[in-house]
Amino acid sequence: MTKKELIFRNPFGALGIDCDDMINGGELGAVMARAGLGKTSMVVQMALHAMACGKNVLHVSLDEPVVKVNVWYNEMFTNLADLNRVEEPQSAYDEILPNRMILTMNVDGFSVARLEERITDLIEQGLFKPDMMIIDGYPFEEKSRADMEELKALAARTGSFALLTVKTHRHEAPADNGLPVQLTGVDDIFSTLLQIIPENNTIFVKAVKGAKADKDAAVLDPETMIIR
Repeated sequence: MTKKELIFRNPFGALGIDCDDMINGGELGAVMARAGLGKTSMVVQMALHAMACGKNVLHVSLDEPVVKVNVWYNEMFTNLADLNRVEEPQSAYDEILPNRMILTMNVDGFSVARLEERITDLIEQGLFKPDMMIIDGYPFEEKSRADMEELKALAARTGSFALLTVKTHRHEAPADNGLPVQLTGVDDIFSTLLQIIPENNTIFVKAVKGAKADKDAAVLDPETMIIR
């Protein structure tokens, strides 16, 4: 195993999920959890693995500035390198950074049309063509099924996999199908759904739709936010 493979290995291996199979152009995935349980950390882990596999990742943040998003990547990289006791790992990180671009957009003015304008500009200028889009902070409560279908269509047009974070709430009961109410009426649009679930003193990650759905759960380390 090379230094790069050691640091940026598949974070969902414990769930039996192959990220290369999951990241299919034109499909949507989501990571669901209450605030503070590690949604962003999880999508950053997946982004780092995808970048190490040579895929271009466009990280779209609707909540935080570029500097804060970059800190998440740096911290996750440091935790992964420390966990694997890798000496002088910076060269591996420097090698994959060109495969990432961070965009920030105001959540109040966010629309798929505006996102497509930004992506089209990047592609036409030869600057960046994403294989994977992370949309962190998507306002599910304010968007309709038509908006989600439009996002899926954008993913298809750009040939990218779109991964969204879904903020759930402790006081909300799940829908009849057991999924968070935020996905009511749109869950069928997603090919992969992962949920972060705290139970007693342990934080679990479970696949509830897609490959290995309802199979074994992985454990999320609460200090490093790394999937074990």
